[in-house]
Amino acid sequence: MLSKKFFPKGTSEEEIKKLIKSEGFDPNLFSNQPGYVYEHHQHPEAKLLVCLKGSMKVTVNRKEYDFEQGDKLIIPSNTPHSAVVGDKGCIFFWSEKII
Repeated sequence: MLSKKFFPKGTSEEEIKKLIKSEGFDPNLFSNQPGYVYEHHQHPEAKLLVCLKGSMKVTVNRKEYDFEQGDKLIIPSNTPHSAVVGDKGCIFFWSEKII
């Protein structure tokens, strides 16, 4: 699920995007303001998130994760999840695919 510091500091967005694509995902760049809330929900697709800057508290199946710069998070399909963006906002790649 969560891989802390999967991408070392200094890894370029292009390198990250290339790896995400090699895993069959098509990344989109997202940016959220501090305190933004993703309400509890789920999707039929698997989600892949990579934090580029800032942070979020992400809850997946009632387990809370600190999602921070360099982290990679995969949320399996049909898995309940929610998130609250940290006090400095969050910039991240978001992608999905049917698995």
